[in-house]
Amino acid sequence: MAKYDVMIIDDDLFDIRKAEKALRGIPQMGEVKSYTKAIDGFNAIIECPPDVLLLDVEMSDMSGLDLYLTLPVDKRPPVILYTKTEKYSYKGIKIAVADYLIKPVSFPDLYIAFKRALEQKNITVKIDLEIEPSGKWFKFKNTDRFIKFCDVVAIESIKNYVIFHLRQAEDDFEYRLTMEQAEQFVPKRTFVRVHRGFIVNTDFTTKIVDKTFVLPDRPDLQLKVSDVGLKRLYNMN
Repeated sequence: MAKYDVMIIDDDLFDIRKAEKALRGIPQMGEVKSYTKAIDGFNAIIECPPDVLLLDVEMSDMSGLDLYLTLPVDKRPPVILYTKTEKYSYKGIKIAVADYLIKPVSFPDLYIAFKRALEQKNITVKIDLEIEPSGKWFKFKNTDRFIKFCDVVAIESIKNYVIFHLRQAEDDFEYRLTMEQAEQFVPKRTFVRVHRGFIVNTDFTTKIVDKTFVLPDRPDLQLKVSDVGLKRLYNMN
């Protein structure tokens, strides 16, 4: 099977680690190189252009769009733009990006974007992917609510209920559900039960200190991990 190299340029190391994890799940993935400084990524592309470029738009030292347009035309690889807002999507269309993704990126979206990028080089790859649901509808007394799994940081058990902790604390909500039921419908690729009372989305975790997760998006949460949970995390990687 042919392998194809990807370069990531993003000034957020946490987002880089999440993207690297997703990319390494792609069977056709070759080498993945990452840069947190735009100028370092620029120089690396000039020296040896990757097959596909995953490029953050909003960086502190230089816009991803400006970086790409500064490259000599013959050095511009197919590019996937990714950022936390949709406001640059029209500019992306104007420079013929392969895809435009909103952070945090999911594995299926990144896999499909990778395929589209290679198609710009007249390379066709077969996607061997079982698409997991992107979210779930929850029924309440007066309304229904759709929750995207990519927005769920963690699920916490409280007696006969669970609390869905989302990226924004004000969006958290309780639902009558068991942890076993929650485990059945969340994506197995990113969610793991790390404690009797916690299921965590590993896309939001950076490290564990004193058996407690560090969650940059939700520093208010104190999520413990058990010895069994540590083994489950190890087996995911």
